[in-house]
Amino acid sequence: MKTIKTILSLALVVLVLLAIFYNNGSVRLAKEIETSYDNDGKTIELEGRLNTPFLTRTGGGTTNMEFEVYNDFIIILNGNKKLTVTMNYGEGKNSILINGEGRKFESKDVIVFDKGGNKLTLSDKVKLTGLLKYTKKGEKNEISGKEDYTYNITNVVIEKI
Repeated sequence: MKTIKTILSLALVVLVLLAIFYNNGSVRLAKEIETSYDNDGKTIELEGRLNTPFLTRTGGGTTNMEFEVYNDFIIILNGNKKLTVTMNYGEGKNSILINGEGRKFESKDVIVFDKGGNKLTLSDKVKLTGLLKYTKKGEKNEISGKEDYTYNITNVVIEKI
């Protein structure tokens, strides 16, 4: 009985340590994007899913969309990071299109086209490659007085994993 308790205790400790110390590369990079300028002007690569809690048309045939990177361990629910990416709007490679008319839509109405022009859904896990530029590099945030890490990820290429 004592051996079983010891094994269960050790297993619990290992799981807790994994939860505390494990982050995949995409999560680390997403956190770094929001806290340093180290990747300014570089092509970055992230794995995750596109999401549509909001879509904003930015003009010129593009739209801003949320990209969620996440930990691979299911037990780590708070390790997810959400970034905003600028995507082409319409049909074609590396773009997004919303089927239907009107302002209201559901996730099933959103079609993502990968680098080969193939249709994907929002539930598909993808690799996103894009150019990271900081739009206010070196400026201080008006509210917090800290560095402003406002960024833009453009030239997005999408590949299904």
